[in-house]
Amino acid sequence: METEDSINPTNCAICSSLKDKEAAFQKYGWEENDTFLPAAYFQLQEVIDLKPYSSRKLKLLQCPACRTYYLYHSDYEYLVNGSEDEEYLERLTSEEATQYL
Repeated sequence: METEDSINPTNCAICSSLKDKEAAFQKYGWEENDTFLPAAYFQLQEVIDLKPYSSRKLKLLQCPACRTYYLYHSDYEYLVNGSEDEEYLERLTSEEATQYL
């Protein structure tokens, strides 16, 4: 019998394309240096929005295929001529995820 903890994310079609920690950065006026989270990020499902009224996001996400949890957070710095945006995605263990549930 396979439990949630015994599922290996490296065998999952979605999670196998995500590293344990991902980061992306965008800066207005320097688009040629922008980086983005992998496309697999968009397949993750939101479990809970931990800062629903903030422009700085903090969300617990879960893979619909293998049920692996991820913590997503974003930050930005407003500049006169634009902004610098940062996004982070971190794979969590089930135990780590319980502190957000």
